Amino acid sequence: MTPHDHRQGFAAAMAVLIAEFNAYLDQADADPVADAVGYRQATLWLSPEELDTMLTGFRDLVAPLAENHPGPGRRPYLISPILFPGEKPASPS
Repeated sequence: MTPHDHRQGFAAAMAVLIAEFNAYLDQADADPVADAVGYRQATLWLSPEELDTMLTGFRDLVAPLAENHPGPGRRPYLISPILFPGEKPASPS
């Protein structure tokens, strides 16, 4: 994909995410606190090896849970990880 393609794909993904979030909030019983709703952004300074370790750990944590099926006490939760490098800091002069 070209940078332009990524830009368009990301915008489409964000539009879907916003629509899903609005649909959740429009539910009569929506309770963001009780439902542990979260949206945060953090900066992590990672080497390529640390990034790989983090991604492997995330996959190892989430993959077994993705196999869960509907059942008593379960409700669906959407998870939308977004990962991209931030701006490179200016080089010290």
